[in-house]
Amino acid sequence: LPEDLIIAKTSNQPEQVSENLSLFMTALVEAIILVVLIAWIGFREWRSALLLAFSVPLTLTMTFGLMYFLGIDLQQVSIASLIIALGLLVDDPVVANDAIKSNLAIGHPPLIASWLGPTKLARAIMFATATNVVAYIPYLLLTGTTGEFLYSLPIVIAAALIASRIVSMTFVPLLSFYLLKPKKNEASLEDKRKQGFSGFYYKVTKYAIDNRKRVLVLSLVFFVIGGIIASTLKTSFFPLDVQYLSYVDVWTPNESSLASTNESATKAENIIKEVVATYSKEKKKKNVLYSVTSFIGAGSPRFWSTVAPQQQQRNYAQLLIQLNDKNDTPVLAPLFQQALSSEIPGARLEVRQIPLNAVDYPIEIHLSGRADINTDREIEAKDIATLRK
Repeated sequence: LPEDLIIAKTSNQPEQVSENLSLFMTALVEAIILVVLIAWIGFREWRSALLLAFSVPLTLTMTFGLMYFLGIDLQQVSIASLIIALGLLVDDPVVANDAIKSNLAIGHPPLIASWLGPTKLARAIMFATATNVVAYIPYLLLTGTTGEFLYSLPIVIAAALIASRIVSMTFVPLLSFYLLKPKKNEASLEDKRKQGFSGFYYKVTKYAIDNRKRVLVLSLVFFVIGGIIASTLKTSFFPLDVQYLSYVDVWTPNESSLASTNESATKAENIIKEVVATYSKEKKKKNVLYSVTSFIGAGSPRFWSTVAPQQQQRNYAQLLIQLNDKNDTPVLAPLFQQALSSEIPGARLEVRQIPLNAVDYPIEIHLSGRADINTDREIEAKDIATLRK
C-alpha cells in the first residue's frame, strides 16, 4: 500500500454487541444476588435463598434451549427480553418454595411436602404464567419493520416463563427435598397473623376483603389518576439508541459540484471539533472525540443495521462521528446541530443519532419518474399542499 495511506477503524459494531452481552451478564449476576438477598430477608433462612439462586440459572439454561429450538438468536431485542424476563421468571419458584415450606411447617415429611406444596398451587401458578405470556402476545400482531424488529420479544419472554413453570414443578421440589428443613420453634400461622409485618399485611388484606367495594372504588380512582399522568408523558415507540456513533447528513443545493460539497463537509468537520473542544473544557473531560470520518459524494458503507447508506450524488456528504463515551452522544448531538445550522449557510445539515428501527422519518414520500425537474417540483408542491391540508 502507498506510504501516505492511513488505515483506521471508523466504527466497530462487534464491540457494541460484546458490550450488550456484557450488560446482560451483569444484569444476570445482579438478579441472582438480589433474589438471594430478598429471599434471605423474606424467608429468614439461607436454604430458601440458595434454592431460588439455583432456579435462576436453571430457568435460563432451559430458556436458551427453547430459543435455540425456535431459531431465536442472541441479539439486541432478545437480550433485552431476557433482562425483562429476569424479574418474572423467579415468581413461580418463589411460590413453589413458599408452598413447600408451609407444608413442612405443618408437619409433613420432606418427600410429601416437596410434592404436595407445588401440586396444591399448580392451577394458580399455571394461570399466573399464562397471564404473563398472553400480556406480551400482542407484539406478534405488529406488522412491517416494527413487527420484524420486535418479533423475538414475546417469544423469548414466553420461553422464559414456560421454563420457569417447568422448573417450579420439577427442579424446585427436587432441590427442596434435599435443601429445605422444617424450622424448629417456628411460629404458627395464627401467631404470624399477629406479629410484625406479616400481622400488618394480614390486617390490611382482611380489611380489603371485608370492604371490597370501597377498595374497588379507590383502585379506580388511582387508575384514573394514573391515566391522566400517563397522557402528559412524552411517548416514543422507538427511542434513539445511545451509542458511540452519530452522523451528519450534509445536503448542498442540487446543482452543487463535488468540490463545493467537500468544502461544506470540511467546514462541518472543523465545527464539530470546535464544539467538542468547548464541551471538553466545560466538563473537564479528556479524549471526548475518537474520530470524524467524512464521505463525500455518497453515504458511508453500512456501519449499522438500522442506518441505510445514501446513493452516490454530488450534493451529498456524510460525516461519521465516534466518541469515546457513548453517554456524551445525546448531549453533544443538539450542540452539533445548533452550531452547524448557524455557521454553514447554503447547506442543509442534519445531525442524527443511531435509530433503533430502520425508519428515517415517520412519513416518507418518494417521487420517481422520467419527467423533468420542473414537473417533479410541481408534483412535490401538490403533495406538500395535500399534506398541509
